[in-house]
Amino acid sequence: MRRRGNGPGRVLVFTFLFVLVGLNAPGLLSQSQIESPEAPRVTYVLLPKTRCVVAPPALPADKCPPNTLPPPTFTTAINWIAADGSDFLGAIGYEDVNKDIVKISFRVIEATEIKDAPPGAFKVGQVFSFEPPAQTGPQGAFDFRIFTTVPQDVTLEVTLEDAKRNISQPKIFSFKAVGPEPIISGIEFPEQIPLGAKQQVGVGFVDREGQLSRVEFQLVNFSDPKRLADCTLPLEGNDVSDQVLGEKEGQLSFTIQCNSAQRITLRVVLVDRQGNRSEQSVLRQRSTFEFIAGRKVADGLFFLDQFGQDGSRSGEFRRPQGIAVDGRGRIYVADTENHRIQVFDPATFKLNEKFPSFVWGSRCLLRTGEGCRDPDGGGPLVPGDGQFDGPTDIAIDAAGNIYVVDSGNHRIQKFDSTGKFLGKWGTRGSGDGQFEFPIGIALDSSGRFAYVTDKGNHRIQKFDVSSSPVRFVTKWGSECNLTVTPPTGRCLDPDGAGPLQVGDGQFFEPQAVVVDGAGNVYVSDTGNHRIQKFDSNGKFLLKWGRNGSAAGQFDVPRGLGFTPAGILLVVDQNNHRVQEFSADGKFVRQWGEQGTGEGEFNAPQDITVDSAGNIYIVELLNNRVQKLGDLK
Repeated sequence: MRRRGNGPGRVLVFTFLFVLVGLNAPGLLSQSQIESPEAPRVTYVLLPKTRCVVAPPALPADKCPPNTLPPPTFTTAINWIAADGSDFLGAIGYEDVNKDIVKISFRVIEATEIKDAPPGAFKVGQVFSFEPPAQTGPQGAFDFRIFTTVPQDVTLEVTLEDAKRNISQPKIFSFKAVGPEPIISGIEFPEQIPLGAKQQVGVGFVDREGQLSRVEFQLVNFSDPKRLADCTLPLEGNDVSDQVLGEKEGQLSFTIQCNSAQRITLRVVLVDRQGNRSEQSVLRQRSTFEFIAGRKVADGLFFLDQFGQDGSRSGEFRRPQGIAVDGRGRIYVADTENHRIQVFDPATFKLNEKFPSFVWGSRCLLRTGEGCRDPDGGGPLVPGDGQFDGPTDIAIDAAGNIYVVDSGNHRIQKFDSTGKFLGKWGTRGSGDGQFEFPIGIALDSSGRFAYVTDKGNHRIQKFDVSSSPVRFVTKWGSECNLTVTPPTGRCLDPDGAGPLQVGDGQFFEPQAVVVDGAGNVYVSDTGNHRIQKFDSNGKFLLKWGRNGSAAGQFDVPRGLGFTPAGILLVVDQNNHRVQEFSADGKFVRQWGEQGTGEGEFNAPQDITVDSAGNIYIVELLNNRVQKLGDLK
């Protein structure tokens, strides 16, 4: 029997007793009484009794108490009762070897605060105590009834007390007293979906009136609104009235699909036939959810895009090795074995059409003259200007001028932002300003000085590119192969008995170089599987790394780049990954693995970072460029 009154209210009462004992303050009990082996135990709490849903949080179907239904087939099921004054029967399972439980107590430990709440609302701290009927066995269940007219989220703590005042460990259970508005009982969604794949979002609902009519999805956030058409989202009002007519709870499924990398946040609103909306309810409910379309590569780093494949047509690559991004976000790729530079403007990209905005270069072997052409037919230019033999790296200054390492022709060429030839320097040799297969180039922050990795001469050369002609400034390094025993080349101890070690400041086939904002120079000492750091004039500062696959080790380190936060990115070619380090060589993290999928690499070569922090990686064997970044 339940207590009735003129105003809104609620009551807990044991059906065996039919009397509400009252609201009592709990007594003080010793820890030994609570932990006594003779203390009774609460095994489960069910509400409603007939449904095995949360106990806690859900019992497997084969563990449900007798005469209860197994968990619903939908996974967003919750404990709920209608806040309309109807009776709901619950059950408390128990174990008690002495069969002498004398009191059952419910304490309210959480309840929705209701402004101007009626007297019958649940309030934190309230205690309801009941005397159960005599037990007939060491295991069983007590029934209780509950009703309310006040919509609230309620969490109760139930304890059992025996005749010796032994107290059970408390069992916590929660339920929702649902008002007239439909509520969202849960949202099931994939946190990450592969591009192009259809995925399902499950929306659970509770509607005490059985009048649910519509499910609305509202767009809260979309990384790149210009590409909204790339995704299929259930943004139109979804009429579900025929689907769920008369049902008071259930789960609905909706399809999402996206063909471009995005971070997407959606809000769900349920609407019934009377216009009641879930967002009007005072009850807690998750209404928004976020997912990523694309692959997560690392924390805060996602696959965003890719372009390129093996070939020689426009937009295709043949073993590309270098990449750079200008201030306008245009991407320059050294298409090494196609002997050309391709420039891509992401603003022109379509979903399946990512072609270069312009291309220049063709093969010219200066040593034989094969393929070399006179670009201006008797003008100031000479055959081979603007052509290449295996370009390997690119650097771009603030004015948009482009410096290309023409490795096979042992020189550097300079172009304007449209690919117009401006100048060149370098010939084959080992003298100042000469090269033996140069492979990498970097500019300092002023754009005045260029640093070139002179691979075959095992050294770095520094040039003043602001002067005309380009002026040689200094050089450092010589051959030292530390990977064999004993080391080969002229490995030297740079300071005798000082702190430096043999080989510090020397190289074995250095390949990449980058300059930080303070002017420090970092070099991929590729043949020695390490990174070396120097000041702007070549003074050795530190080194780290050795051959291997563990964190901080390398197997052919290649391209280098800095994030806006000053983290050094190192392309670890044969480990098919990128490693991140602080400027003083401390390992931060690594990401990537071998493969052809999104965020996977196959012999990555070079890396660059745009002004927004997006990372571009060019792969030798996958013949493509991948773009990675955070999704805002």
